[in-house]
Amino acid sequence: MAVLKKLVEAGKIDPEETTVVYITGNGLKTQEAVQGYVGQPLTIEPKLDSFERALERSQTLDRLDWQAVLV
Repeated sequence: MAVLKKLVEAGKIDPEETTVVYITGNGLKTQEAVQGYVGQPLTIEPKLDSFERALERSQTLDRLDWQAVLV
């Protein structure tokens, strides 16, 4: 997006024309850009059981959040 903005500013892309931008990233390379909004990343061991425990915990927390909203 930043490069697109620069190209428009440089007159390389007409701002009146339709331009399509594909964003294919998932944000993993720029975590610092969203860290203030989503909190600290969760670090787990590179093992399946560690992932499964983290997933179970996140699902439990999600259910608790919804229960708090419904109360």
